[in-house]
Amino acid sequence: MTTPADLAEEMSFATADGVTLRGTRLRTGSRRVVLVSPGIFMHRESDEHRALARRLAGGVDVVTLDIRGHGDSEGAFTWGVREPDDIAAVAATLHRTYDRVGGLGFSFGGHHVGMAAARHRAFDAVALVAAPRNLFVLDHNFLTAGLLRTAPLMLRRPRRRTRLAIPVRPPAALFRVVDRIAPTPLLIAHGTADWLIPHRHARDLFARAGEPKSLLMLERGLHAENMLVDDPEPLLGALEVFFRKAL
Repeated sequence: MTTPADLAEEMSFATADGVTLRGTRLRTGSRRVVLVSPGIFMHRESDEHRALARRLAGGVDVVTLDIRGHGDSEGAFTWGVREPDDIAAVAATLHRTYDRVGGLGFSFGGHHVGMAAARHRAFDAVALVAAPRNLFVLDHNFLTAGLLRTAPLMLRRPRRRTRLAIPVRPPAALFRVVDRIAPTPLLIAHGTADWLIPHRHARDLFARAGEPKSLLMLERGLHAENMLVDDPEPLLGALEVFFRKAL
């Protein structure tokens, strides 16, 4: 029996400044696709993103991207300055093949997807998981029970070297433009035990966003991809339902 994993294929995308990005696509024969942007220091071959892609590929094609400076993609990570435009360019390429393109971003990846949706109308549906309202704002105590629960997961996770650029300017703040995502359907998901990005970021983004929108607060949920390891079903189920309906 053929499964989506058997239909995985490598993809390459060129950015406006000549950087080659690598992605993996799970093909199902659908005319709909979800583009996944992992968080910082994450990559498309991580166990979490492989499992996520297999789950979503029950109803749509899935393309998981290595952001510049991550995994097999070229270049260096620009801390959210160039990455939203990269995401928009990849989405535009997918629109040439698919009828509907969804965007899903985790943490920093949520910033990229949200900014691409707001600036470029890149997607037909958008889901942001643990996305920050604003970057580089140290506005809370990190030493929480959520960090203690997350630390073993982080230590066990195989990592690949991430290439980081020296920041030349701060990236734009998502909270200033999140209202421009409308009328594209928007799901904002966040764990209540997120030690890195407090869940008030999600509530603020939701309050500023236009309709149609939905807010999912995951009780005791950790930060971003860690929820895919610690307690995956609530988030996976919600994402599956959202993209099935919104796309």
